[in-house]
Amino acid sequence: MMFKKFKPNDYVMVVKNGKVVKEGLGLSVLYNDLTTNIMVAPSTAFDGTFAFDDVVTSDYQSVYVQGVTTYMITDYEKATKMLDFAYSTNTKTDDKIAEAMALLEKRINNIIKAIVIREVSKKDVRTIIRLADEMAGIIEKALMEDESIAKLGVSIVATNILGINPKPETRKALEAAAREQILKEQDDAIYKRRNAAIEQERLIKENEINTEIKVAEKEKEKEAKEQEKEFALKERAVAKRLEIENQELLGKIELEKMNSEYTALEAENERVKADQKAYAVAAIVNAYNNLNVALVEACAMAQMDPSTLMAKAFMNIGENADKIGTLNMTPDLLQSVIGGLKADN
Repeated sequence: MMFKKFKPNDYVMVVKNGKVVKEGLGLSVLYNDLTTNIMVAPSTAFDGTFAFDDVVTSDYQSVYVQGVTTYMITDYEKATKMLDFAYSTNTKTDDKIAEAMALLEKRINNIIKAIVIREVSKKDVRTIIRLADEMAGIIEKALMEDESIAKLGVSIVATNILGINPKPETRKALEAAAREQILKEQDDAIYKRRNAAIEQERLIKENEINTEIKVAEKEKEKEAKEQEKEFALKERAVAKRLEIENQELLGKIELEKMNSEYTALEAENERVKADQKAYAVAAIVNAYNNLNVALVEACAMAQMDPSTLMAKAFMNIGENADKIGTLNMTPDLLQSVIGGLKADN
């Protein structure tokens, strides 16, 4: 009888008479090596590297594909059937497991190589060297769907492409072409920058011209509005002046009417006064016509003093001198007459 305690990450399968009687992680087993077989498989994940330098693209260029595949055993029954995980006291368990996993890695890499050859042959070298991430996804998906991987009892955890590189000669040619393309793009960029600067300058000048035109238009509009305003003010001033003149004219007309009415009224008043005066004169004349002259004279003479009467008498004598033959006057009488004349004057 023998006793063996396995590591916690060792998956142990105890087989008697061709049947698994006990299995699990990190088992401790008491067994008879004459009747019992033990298989030990790792439960941890492994990283398998691959590198293919004879892969040809669609334009017949060789590329170097390098990557890593992470995988782990998930179906121990299938894995122990495909690989030798038998435990033996004569060999180290770790070395036995390493040999089995190396063989498993080789089989997985062969499957990966077939997938890589198929996918790389579909694309040219310029395209394939830029598709590392896409290639990794394609490989991982293809491995998950591959029946050979399922028969090996493993599951693919992850696939990463570390690089897809062309041959040195091809790389130099691609670098030269890329360099020329970069230089051309640089020249194009300089040309575009110059054109952009020229275009920008043209746009700036156009904007300046348009601004000047708009400013001139605004100035013209402003002048036109000021002229319209000035014209409107003049029109209002003229209208106001005409209104004032019309008012003054109407005032003058009204004044003339009033003057005319006043003149007519005054003329009428004068005529009435003249008529009244004429009527009064006519009445006086009529009265004088009907008055006795001798009586009037007698009344007048009655009011005169003696000297005035004497003078009046001599005046009447003078008026009728052609009817008088001889008139004798004394000095006293003449003095009385002269005194009467002086009194009248």
